[in-house]
Amino acid sequence: MPRFLMRFAWLMGIAGTLLSVRPIAAQDDAQLRKIAADAYDVFSNHCYSCHGAQIKFPGLYILEQDSLIADRGEDLDRYVEPGKPEESEVWYRAVSIGDMPPSGPLSDEEKDKIVKWIEAGAPKLAPISNRDFISEEEILKSISQYLFNEVRKEDAPKVRFFSIAHLHNNPTVPAKHLRLYRAALSKVINSMSQGSRIVVPKAIDQNNAVFAVFLPDLRWDVLGEWDKVVKAYPYGLKPSDTDARDEYDKIEELQGAFFDGIAYIKADWFIVEASKPPLYYDLVGVPETLQELEEELGIEFEDDFRENRLVRAGMFESGVSTQNRLVERRESLGGKMYWISYDFKGDAGRSNLARFPLGPEFEGNPFNNAAFEHDGGEVIWELPNGMHAYMLALADGKRIDAGPVDIVFDPSGTSGSPLIVNGLSCMNCHEHGTIPLKDDIREGHALANNDAEKKVRELYPPKETMDRLLREDRDNYLRALTKAMGPFLLVEEDEMNEDGSKKKIDDSSFPEPVSFVAKRYEKNVTLDVAVAELGLNDGEDLRRLLFSKRLVQLGLAPLARQNGSIKRGYWDTDDTSNSVFQEVASELRVGTPVN
Repeated sequence: MPRFLMRFAWLMGIAGTLLSVRPIAAQDDAQLRKIAADAYDVFSNHCYSCHGAQIKFPGLYILEQDSLIADRGEDLDRYVEPGKPEESEVWYRAVSIGDMPPSGPLSDEEKDKIVKWIEAGAPKLAPISNRDFISEEEILKSISQYLFNEVRKEDAPKVRFFSIAHLHNNPTVPAKHLRLYRAALSKVINSMSQGSRIVVPKAIDQNNAVFAVFLPDLRWDVLGEWDKVVKAYPYGLKPSDTDARDEYDKIEELQGAFFDGIAYIKADWFIVEASKPPLYYDLVGVPETLQELEEELGIEFEDDFRENRLVRAGMFESGVSTQNRLVERRESLGGKMYWISYDFKGDAGRSNLARFPLGPEFEGNPFNNAAFEHDGGEVIWELPNGMHAYMLALADGKRIDAGPVDIVFDPSGTSGSPLIVNGLSCMNCHEHGTIPLKDDIREGHALANNDAEKKVRELYPPKETMDRLLREDRDNYLRALTKAMGPFLLVEEDEMNEDGSKKKIDDSSFPEPVSFVAKRYEKNVTLDVAVAELGLNDGEDLRRLLFSKRLVQLGLAPLARQNGSIKRGYWDTDDTSNSVFQEVASELRVGTPVN
């Protein structure tokens, strides 16, 4: 039966149900929240594992309205067409033909909840929140009490704090997502630590919304690396509320001369901004050139090449490039892994790895006549705690912030574009460490010289050798990653798979949390988000003030519209001495900007 006829037949069968649904204009806010919560429960219970924890269809995040109603092109229905179930792909798959979820069809009651939600205009999905509001006073009190009761007086100046309270307070952020924010914070911190062990941020409040770290554990200095974080932070405020201000003053007293005016950092900002240049370079300690990095790690490429202390695999096409790509594994002076790629703009001439697999050219290389000429590359090396760090560089070794798209690209758009951004994009692509690969050169090169052929076989090992090294490096990384993220992800409610096996960080149960946070942080700021980030408990107070002269001047008028928003890059812009967020907070008497 044609698809439109199937839809028509189904609609006739439930006409009575649909007629009972009042138009959106006639429904009050409480009814809409109930309808949205009912649909949220259905999607969360039956769809989230494939379209939230995993992304089985690009761009479909089942609990997020903007992905559900996004335009998919002329030939495809939107996943959800507000007010029109029969034109919605979700309705067609989950209700009409019922082939989703794959575990079995939804009940009639669950199908009815989806229909009612779409018919009501697809209001923003959110559970009926039972989370208590966390005030600014409570956040600061948790911090001051922790510093006073749990930390030695001499250590207090070097403890710093992160908060996800604004996410906890936003009812549109599911509890499942809060766990990913916590895991992402721990992963980012440990991916930039110079310390020798994994440091799990310590939750210091009953809601697991405020976290403490001791900077010396990460080898970050208050007046060095951390000071650069503070200078870049656009959300710093000194609270106006009297009780909150008292707690703020206590923190200042406990931290003394090392208090920088910022009582805590919003965790999602840190996750996104600290995982990109320039903060990424500052916190990891990435030098300006590849030569400096290899010197620091005790790596001598020319000696390794001559003495066959490196292994390679060359591919005629890879997941991030349509050109040749060569990856090479070496070891640092301490025996830790070091991978480098050689990437090319084209496949002709000395960019052709089949004909020139023994580069790069250097003085004393007996195989310079078979040496490739590359255009840049990516480096992955093991940090002291077992996590990985990243660097992108040109062929001359100069560090770059992002890979040129004519050489490499990010098909998942982690950074908001195809650009591979150093740090952030690499964490997403290498979410479980090293990636399986195949070699096309050992058996596919075009060299005829006996010595050169022998050298290829020495540097490009059999598949089983490379697979073993990749597996060992991956396992080492996963052990460190599990220590960092396991406390937040491997919890009792979902520690077992359906078949009874124990879940692991490297299975498909969890999305890569850093890119998960980045994609959400970079979205437009809605009224719900603005209210939560300003620490307000009632969005109506802000809505009523949106047309005041000063807030209009600050560009907030769009938030008054239904589904209105402003750009994140505008919200945290600091064209003057303060960000727009800080100016708004000052106007609302929430707090005084701290820079």
